[in-house]
Amino acid sequence: MIRNGETIGGGAFKNYDERTAEFKRIWTRSDLRRQGLARKVLVELEAQAARQGYSRIYLTTGFRQPEAVGLYLNYGYTALFDTSADPEIYKSLPFEKDITHLAQPAHEDAEPRLRVAGANF
Repeated sequence: MIRNGETIGGGAFKNYDERTAEFKRIWTRSDLRRQGLARKVLVELEAQAARQGYSRIYLTTGFRQPEAVGLYLNYGYTALFDTSADPEIYKSLPFEKDITHLAQPAHEDAEPRLRVAGANF
């Protein structure tokens, strides 16, 4: 994510299995937090994963990242750990989300979709 020529957030994903993308390294610049930027990164990563044929997201975060935990829980991710337990007992906190609703039907005559890298937010 780029704003005024400066990188302010980002993230990536990799293949986890045939239908699952694993999100990695979702971040926003520390002085710009609490502006909804991480949610925007998450939305774009989900959309891109769906465009690439994935139907499920898997990700992990650390127990010292309560804001990330809140973001994922509030944005439809399911915790794959006991949320009532002290999070410090876990090495990492895994989440999943089904994104089949984001899949777009294929149209043979449709124009290819192009994205501009570094779109401003």
